[in-house]
Amino acid sequence: MNSDVKKYVVSCCSCQATKPSQRKTAGLMVPIQPQRPWEYAGVDYVGPLPRTQRGNAYILVFVDYFSKWIEVSAVREATAQVAANKFITDIFARHGSPSYLISDRGTPFVSELFEHVLSTLGTEHRLTTAYHPQTNATEPYVGDKHTSWDKYLPQICFALRTAPHESTGLSPSMMLYGRQLDTPLDLVTRPSWEGLSDPETPYSDDLRASLRDAHEHARLVLEESHKRQKHYYDLRRRTVSHEVGDLVRVKSQPRSDASSNFSAKLAPLYTGPYRISKRMSDVNYCLTTVDTGEKVGVFHVANLQPFYTWASALSGKHAKLKVVPLPSLCDSMDMCLHASA
Repeated sequence: MNSDVKKYVVSCCSCQATKPSQRKTAGLMVPIQPQRPWEYAGVDYVGPLPRTQRGNAYILVFVDYFSKWIEVSAVREATAQVAANKFITDIFARHGSPSYLISDRGTPFVSELFEHVLSTLGTEHRLTTAYHPQTNATEPYVGDKHTSWDKYLPQICFALRTAPHESTGLSPSMMLYGRQLDTPLDLVTRPSWEGLSDPETPYSDDLRASLRDAHEHARLVLEESHKRQKHYYDLRRRTVSHEVGDLVRVKSQPRSDASSNFSAKLAPLYTGPYRISKRMSDVNYCLTTVDTGEKVGVFHVANLQPFYTWASALSGKHAKLKVVPLPSLCDSMDMCLHASA
């Protein structure tokens, strides 16, 4: 009797839609490990910010995951055309095409125009999963210059490019160019290059050696940094694996809307059920609707929970089940009870 009650409760649609999970968040860290400059790059818009006298209200940021070098532009609009043009002028024309460009699923980055530019230039576009943007690491700093922040971006970029980065221990300029960028203080304290390098060694050889040493050092330090970050990240996570055909529910991420009298606190926490159609990686899954098989999107395992029907609760499984179409997770529980294995 107790066992049947537990199975009945587990398969309740309303309960699965509204009850939060008390377990650790699913999904261990899968760090990106670039091996050279501009192998992996990230892009993101920041804003809207207070519009400046020049008319700028957004910041477009590109960052190289290996060297930590940033390219930052103040722009008027956060559009696909602006992002595509800046990719060509600020990245491709200066550094070549990255092997991979990572962005969120914002409208400018999923447009046909932006995708076409990237594919034409030989860059593979990778999107972060919905409601799990940790993969993308672009975050500029504009301080308290709320009405003239665009005037200070070059100085901020210079400071970030010349300061040692916590992850590598070297400055982005050293990682990318094999040398530090001179400041006025450097010119005063070191007015001459005489005696700073071996005159018998050609500059090109000296530069290659410094870059080789910097990159080798960075690879070792980044590997240790990734291991350390993964260790502490995984302490708060648990390993979860789903199979193709499994039924899952997806965290709904509702937002309150006072104009329509909608409160996120009263909304269902999950939607579904959906079926896993493809396993993209250890933590990312492609979902489709149960009734029509229409693609829903790619979701991180942290936003997924198993969905149980009465038949699956009896069998102790939630994988590869055939269920009757459910318009929504919060529909009548009777529809769930008629699901068949």
